[in-house]
Amino acid sequence: MDEKGLSEVIGFILLLGVLVTAMALWMMYVVPANGREDEISQMNAIKDRFTDYKISLDSLWVNQRDDVTLSTSFNLGTGGGNTLASGLFLPLLKPIGSAGVLTIADNGDTITLSSAGGSTNMDMTKKMNILQYQSQNHYWLQQRYYYQDGGVFLSQDTGSTARVSPPISIVNNSATTVSAFSVAVTVSPITLDGGASIGGNGPVRVDSRLKTLSPQLGPEKKYWVNISVNVQDYNAAQMWNATLNDAAANGGITNKTWYRSGTSLPGVQPATAYMYVIGPYDDSTHPDVWLTIQPAEYAVTFNNIASGLM
Repeated sequence: MDEKGLSEVIGFILLLGVLVTAMALWMMYVVPANGREDEISQMNAIKDRFTDYKISLDSLWVNQRDDVTLSTSFNLGTGGGNTLASGLFLPLLKPIGSAGVLTIADNGDTITLSSAGGSTNMDMTKKMNILQYQSQNHYWLQQRYYYQDGGVFLSQDTGSTARVSPPISIVNNSATTVSAFSVAVTVSPITLDGGASIGGNGPVRVDSRLKTLSPQLGPEKKYWVNISVNVQDYNAAQMWNATLNDAAANGGITNKTWYRSGTSLPGVQPATAYMYVIGPYDDSTHPDVWLTIQPAEYAVTFNNIASGLM
């Protein structure tokens, strides 16, 4: 009898050991994998929401609708561990819900446009305020998506990149005769007016309204046009330099003597990226750069959204 009782105890202990081992393996491998998948899906959703936001704001100034307020909803986190777990052990078997912080702020970045020639002074400096989402992931790398000057950008440990280019075009506007060769530079400096920050893992509504649209300047022929962007760090300056070069390449400008571009030296703060557009002729003898500027300014506010109704 004693041996039979002992064997049952040993069997129970072995079974308990198997269960504990299985739970440990699940928590070590399956939970992080599920959490990583949740956070990757969340960041892809954030990217899509910023793209939608950019398209919505562009539609307002393109159609000159300053009487319309557009709303975009952002989910700040996955929230899986907070909503799906229950009981004694289930919280351990579910990924911890991630969170995020949505911010609208003036971080000091600016875009400066300068030119020479023509009858109109079109020089200006505009703030490039940002709407940004900073992740607070537990299983995936930290990412920062942000909307700035009409573009959507991604910043992470490996650097920065433009997901959606800002409304800056540098186009080969040449005709069939050499005397008509020219470049068309069109820039839309976009400013966001607002200051707020919301963190957590629930939904947030972003309301945006176009203020009175500034009159378009140009098109007017200039001897040269310079686009200069001042940003917080060298990585961002490199990204803007690549963005400006992409604009020239996409515009069919294959002759690189028509422009110069570059950045400030590493370690210089604020960092600068620039593009100096000369056009096909010497920058002081022949006005061959058409410049058009369409500034736009938006009022942006945040609102919490109730995640559930009783």
